[in-house]
Amino acid sequence: MKKSKFKYAKMIYYLFAFIVLLLAFNIVYLTVTGKTLVSQAHIRDFAKARGGSQTTKIIQARRGTIYTSDKKVIATDVKKYNLVAILSTKHLTAKKEPAYVQDKEKTARVLAKYLGTSYDYIYNKLKKTSYQVEFGNVGKNVSALTKKQIDAQNLTGLEWTEVTSRNYEFGDFASYEVGYAGLKDANDPYTIVGQMGIEKTYNSWLSGKNGKTVYLADANKNQLPGDPLLTTKAIDGNDVYMTINSSLQTQLDSAMKEFSENVKSSASACAIMDAKTGRILAISNYPSFDPNKRNFTSYEDKFMNMAIEPGSVFKSFVYANALSDGKLNLKETYVSGHFNFKSANKLVATIHDHNKVGWGTITYEQGLYHSSNTAICHILLEKSDMQSLIQDYSDLGFFKASKIDGLVSGSGVRGFDGKSKSLSYVTTGFGQGSSVTALQLLRAYSVFANKGRTVEPYIVDKVVNPDTNKTLYKGKTTTSKQIFTDNAIDQMRSLLSGIVNSGEGTGTPYKSDEVEIIGKTGTGQIAVKGGYSADFHTHLFAGLAPYDDPRVEIIIWWQNDASGTDEAGQIVKDMMKSSLNVVAGNKKTIQSTTYKLKSYINQSTNFVSQELGKHSVTPIIIGDGTSVIGQYPASGNEVASSTHVMLRTDGANITMPSMLNWSRKDAEAFGELSNTKIEIEGVGTVYQQDVNKGTKLTPGMTIKLHAK
Repeated sequence: MKKSKFKYAKMIYYLFAFIVLLLAFNIVYLTVTGKTLVSQAHIRDFAKARGGSQTTKIIQARRGTIYTSDKKVIATDVKKYNLVAILSTKHLTAKKEPAYVQDKEKTARVLAKYLGTSYDYIYNKLKKTSYQVEFGNVGKNVSALTKKQIDAQNLTGLEWTEVTSRNYEFGDFASYEVGYAGLKDANDPYTIVGQMGIEKTYNSWLSGKNGKTVYLADANKNQLPGDPLLTTKAIDGNDVYMTINSSLQTQLDSAMKEFSENVKSSASACAIMDAKTGRILAISNYPSFDPNKRNFTSYEDKFMNMAIEPGSVFKSFVYANALSDGKLNLKETYVSGHFNFKSANKLVATIHDHNKVGWGTITYEQGLYHSSNTAICHILLEKSDMQSLIQDYSDLGFFKASKIDGLVSGSGVRGFDGKSKSLSYVTTGFGQGSSVTALQLLRAYSVFANKGRTVEPYIVDKVVNPDTNKTLYKGKTTTSKQIFTDNAIDQMRSLLSGIVNSGEGTGTPYKSDEVEIIGKTGTGQIAVKGGYSADFHTHLFAGLAPYDDPRVEIIIWWQNDASGTDEAGQIVKDMMKSSLNVVAGNKKTIQSTTYKLKSYINQSTNFVSQELGKHSVTPIIIGDGTSVIGQYPASGNEVASSTHVMLRTDGANITMPSMLNWSRKDAEAFGELSNTKIEIEGVGTVYQQDVNKGTKLTPGMTIKLHAK
């Protein structure tokens, strides 16, 4: 009995295997010959008889998502739609019903309303005699919400093509480092490739592999009954997690934009780094761009690639070298004011201190507090070993190109040959005649937080396979050899603290009552038409905190014909406080007056308004609905008291608020959420609006603002 049952089961198994093999062979046979194996019916002929053919549909792979370190989405794929209107009366549904535009006037009114364009523009398109028409840019990359609103009008003849595009949730947000991705070319709507920043350097990690489905279709590309002939699954890309913290980045971007506009800076940059690990926590360039709009005013990453003559921030390394080599006594005195540089006993140049008078006879310690140029002249020409200092410059990373996570940073220029103690060798000691990048300064100043070793900055934390959750790549901390001795570093930290906190140093605007910041200021001249400008300068600050064991480092610089040091000081103090709260292991939390936003999506408008009011945050209600469907800033961002938080409701009626004293960022956020166009003349805060408060707004309406 047992043998009989086993034999029967074995026969069933072989029969089943034969049927599976036969089906598989039939699919291959059908693909090659176009005929079925058993009936020899020619499916391709059948399809052609119905006006169709074998068709391939691409299954688009998902490009990996880029996240912040706190898991907020920076860049992701979104589905958008391109619109086509069918005009030919021959275009019918399978039930022979009209599938073309029947009511052209109504269709024009609806499309003009939701696409934000004129009725005449749409109607003139619909009056054409062609088979179908498109609507230019207004009919491309239409959002899912707008498509839903148009579909709800039950118009005939409108067809949508789904397209995948890259969306940047925060807009202008570390944009030069994040970069952007777009279609490979106009003829390939299914392949998105990185074209700048991390999107480009990590393209091979982020890119997936498209799949495909092969099926038989009629003349209208409708699939004929039956299973697909062949299906190849798409393989999605991997996710990239950056070291950027979303709340710090948002705070820094907002502060730097407002600061740069207020001090009329032509260029500026700021970066914040975990001084122990090298993780870049936030990085901001001005002017910048929105990757969704690619509204470039400059393609140069100011932080990574703009070489500047840094001024007195460079003096710290001259002092550190001489202290490390045991050639400098900080209590020794010299005469400040001016220094005559001679070559072959001939006067070549007279170098002055900043005020051209000096402070009389002072110690070298006081010399760094006051940022004395003549102190550097005495140290370089009378005390330090030139080759030792040049080696330190190299070990610190100056005057040579480098990369962080594939992003190339410029080398700057070494203005001296290193063969003799020339004038350019001396002027480099106080930051003139040679140029460096802000990235190089960020790396070099980390030496004062790591016992004489630099830490290499990096911006990608990890790459993760989203299906398996397996980490495929992990960023790591890399330190240099010891460049300066422990004793020299201790002395330098004391000097850098005196510059900010002693009351007689140049760094007083950076003094904080909440945490002891240490650092060095600098003012560099800018070469213009073969000479230095008398008015236009580069201003810098390199800072660390806290003094006893630096955990956070900030580099900030800007160029203008005024100063703005007090405003920069406020940015550094605010960002240092926020950054120390973020950095892991910070034992003493700095009290903050900011409030961390939650997600208010799908919550009632009244409840959210009350919740924000408890924290002195001002809600701006967009629309007359009762439920929130969109917000700015996004959840997880920290905002200060009296900050505007935009709440888009599910109501269609939107009225114009008073935008007086609003920032550009707030105005642009309102425009994005209300589907209106914001045009701002001037910089700074809004002082006039051309659309009166209470005016009903329509989609695509232009709102002109004036700022100063």
